[in-house]
Amino acid sequence: MSSIKNGLGPTPVYPLEMQSLPHIKDQLSTKDLFDAFKRQLVKDFEQSNFPADFVEALEPNYNSILEKIVFELQYNEKKGGPHLMPLLNRIDISEAQLKKYLNEFKNENHLSVIAALIIKRVLQKVVIKRHYKDK
Repeated sequence: MSSIKNGLGPTPVYPLEMQSLPHIKDQLSTKDLFDAFKRQLVKDFEQSNFPADFVEALEPNYNSILEKIVFELQYNEKKGGPHLMPLLNRIDISEAQLKKYLNEFKNENHLSVIAALIIKRVLQKVVIKRHYKDK
């Protein structure tokens, strides 16, 4: 598995299905989808009492987004902020899905795996909303 360094240790580039990463990167590079992704990310973070001010400065780069989300999750964990499960529930990441990926990628930083799941699920929500909105 490829990984990047973000100062927090190795961060998986794709702790999900390998074939999904190019598709995710393509979608994030589409301006309307990226803007919708950012709006949805802000909504999900804020409604879970997580700070979302980092989202405005995000660039449409998967690795950069992953690093920023990992940083925010780690910062929140260290300062004793809101628990993570309400955020994951809000984003619609089940405990079973979380356990599966954390177990599958147990040698990776757990927050990196969670951040990758967040990116994938938020993007899925945006794409699904657009699909049904256009029908």
